Parts: sequence; C-alpha cells; structure tokens
Amino acid sequence: MMNFDAQLTLLDNEKMYVNPRRIALLKAISQTGSISQAAKLAEISYKAAHDAIKDMNSRAEHPVIASEKGGKGGGGATLTHTGKRLVQMYELLDQIQDMGLKALNDEDAPLHSLLGVMSKFSLQTSARNQLFGRITKIENHALHDIISVELKGQQTLLATITHGSTERLGLVEGKDVVALVKGPAVTLSSESTSEYYDNILSGTVSSVLHEKHASEYQLTLAGGDSLCAINEHADDARSNSNIVGATWFAHFHSNQVILATLN
Repeated sequence: MMNFDAQLTLLDNEKMYVNPRRIALLKAISQTGSISQAAKLAEISYKAAHDAIKDMNSRAEHPVIASEKGGKGGGGATLTHTGKRLVQMYELLDQIQDMGLKALNDEDAPLHSLLGVMSKFSLQTSARNQLFGRITKIENHALHDIISVELKGQQTLLATITHGSTERLGLVEGKDVVALVKGPAVTLSSESTSEYYDNILSGTVSSVLHEKHASEYQLTLAGGDSLCAINEHADDARSNSNIVGATWFAHFHSNQVILATLN
C-alpha cells in the first residue's frame, strides 16, 4: 500500500495563487474577522498574512478579502463573495484529490471514471444499493427505454426509464452510470429464473440479519459489489439463516432502478 499525501496548489499564470497555508488563512479570517488573529491561527506572521492577502487581492478579478483600516492588530477583515467561493472550490478539489489517493490503494476502484470513484468513496444516498457500471445497450420502446448496464462482475442490470430521462441524462452506449436500488425492492431467492422479475443477479450470501417482521440479506456479487435485500418473513424465513456462503439470486424489477451519471 502506498501512503501518498498531496498538497493542493493552484497556480495563476504559472505563479502560486493559493496553497494549503493561504486557504488556512482565509478560513481563519472568516472565523475571526481579524487579519492579526487569523495569522496566529494559521501560524504565520502578520507580515506574511498581509502580503498574502495583498497578493491575492491584486491578482484576482475581484478582491477575496475586504478589510478596514486600523493599523496592525486593528480594523476588521471579511471574506468577500469571491473569497468564499475560492475556499469552497479549493475544498471541493481537495475532496476529489483525496478520493483519487484512496482509489490508488483499492484494486476495486475504477480509476478510469470519476463517477466510479465517487460512488465508492463519497456518494451517499438513501438507497441501500448503488452499483457502478457502463451502458452497453439502449432499447427504445413506445413509452420508455430499457437501459442495459454491465456491472464490474460482467453481470447485466436492466433499468426502465422514460425517453425524457434518457435525453436529459445524455445516456449513450459506453457511458458510466450508478444504478440505485432500494433494499425492499430486492427479493432474495434460491431460484435462478423468474417469470415476474426482469433483473436477476447472482452472488454469495455474506450475512443474514433477522428482525421481527423482516430479514436483511447481504449478497456479494462477482466484482465485489454488495447488494442488500430486505424480505418480509415467510413461514420458513428463519430456515434461511444457514445460507451464508451459498450462491443465491437477487430479483428486482427494472422500473425500481434509478440511474445517476455525470454530464
């Protein structure tokens, strides 16, 4: 495992504009309203802080810091709208950079795709299941489209969405997507076929958790993705407690799949 660290620096005309120390200074100014106090928090001298602010303000289209005169240690300072957005942009880039470093040490992380890395390390949704894949086919019907998505383990997932959604998302063959499926929409079965469901994915049962009226099953798919199924108890539900390690099948409807992508 490589323990890389990275320091994000933004350049303007090949000259350093902001780095971690300057961002720390801007955050401290936002917190304290004072350049002198912010310099102490950022652990730099007042002169270094003053020079950094002067440099950023003089090179930006709009100032990043607005200050009132009052002498050394006096007056006040605030982040302008531009300054606030600069800090926000830097933090966003820093998060993306951090995800990239994490992905380097994870063999399952799809480094060819920002969406894939985000879905693994950052994307949080209310849907228990989120599966990264690539569109292999778009089948047009009278009122909807059926999107075929190849998952990491080369199984195919189907999603039924409207023509409008296909166009709005810019879906085409070869595009990366994340498929979201709620746990209660997934039924776990030992049967590999079904006349009722159009999605059937095979995997290894990794855990079973029983509650009063339902059971939660975790299925590990080929490629490493995990799929959660929440089934209401049948009369023999607890007899399924011993299926851990067995190959079972997740069944769900394609119209229960939500697709997400980056444009």
